[in-house]
Amino acid sequence: MTTDIEAAAQQADAFLAGKKKADDMAFMLGRALAEMGIRVGDRDSWPQLMGRASLSGEPHVYLGTVPLTRALKLVDALIHAESVKRDAPHLRRPGHDS
Repeated sequence: MTTDIEAAAQQADAFLAGKKKADDMAFMLGRALAEMGIRVGDRDSWPQLMGRASLSGEPHVYLGTVPLTRALKLVDALIHAESVKRDAPHLRRPGHDS
């Protein structure tokens, strides 16, 4: 049986681990957006992007409010990437028939 202090410490550790993972994901997404010419932190491009975590440690990325033109650019890039993947069977990983 754990004490209240131990339980709180475990919860804090889980939160911090989840926050770090979420921050890492947000950083990598920011880098991918930069490769597409989308500047994170620019009000007209992509104002906010930050890692968050629940108290249980579940990580997630907050995308903020994204201008429609940027969201459409991202959707177009994802559709293009999916069509390239489908057209190039040698790029598929074994056992993943999408």
